Amino acid sequence: MITVALLLLAAAQAQPRIKPNYCFGMLMASPNRPDIPKDEAMKIQEGHMAHLNALAEKNWLVAAGPMMTPGNLRGLVISKCKSLDEARQFAGQDPAVKAGRLFLEAYLWQAPEGLGDRYRAEQYKNPQAKVTMVKYPIAFLIKTVQWNGWPSMALLKEHGASVSAHLNSGKMKTAGPFEDGGSKIGVFIFAPMPLEEARQIAENDPTVKAGLARVEMMEWLAADGTFLN
Repeated sequence: MITVALLLLAAAQAQPRIKPNYCFGMLMASPNRPDIPKDEAMKIQEGHMAHLNALAEKNWLVAAGPMMTPGNLRGLVISKCKSLDEARQFAGQDPAVKAGRLFLEAYLWQAPEGLGDRYRAEQYKNPQAKVTMVKYPIAFLIKTVQWNGWPSMALLKEHGASVSAHLNSGKMKTAGPFEDGGSKIGVFIFAPMPLEEARQIAENDPTVKAGLARVEMMEWLAADGTFLN
């Protein structure tokens, strides 16, 4: 866990190279989408959920759920994609995307292997078990104007030690960098806890304290135990 989960340590070489093993998908509200009747919206939502359940049955979907923080970002879809094109292809089959309600913004993402596997195995063993949804605090690390390339090795090691400590304590469920996230460096996903507690942890990250990154906090609703390890 320690090596692959460090948000920036993979970029410590002179020519940084992230080795992504997931797609981190963001379902965004389509601009200027029209209002539709409630019954039509319900039908689209039912189709959307059926689509996600089908992807979970294929063992392609790692985790999905709606955002609880208001804004254009409406949900997250984390998958074991082979490429961004594959992620976009599957998203294009989503009734909410086909209806022009949502569109997918996706990044290649490096995170620990096996995300969601134990949870999925538990679901197969007991398919009648009730699924409880909980709020996971999410922290995106965003580049500041002081970002001028990857930080020093010393700062990366300090950052890595901090992330490892939070993963080992269970306060952080997973973390990882985006291969090319534009202004987004990567993301922390915390265990269910008060948002402000998670914010304090994220803002104490060495890259944030050094002024290279800022924190954008959100809350995400997903199944309890999604990130069993």
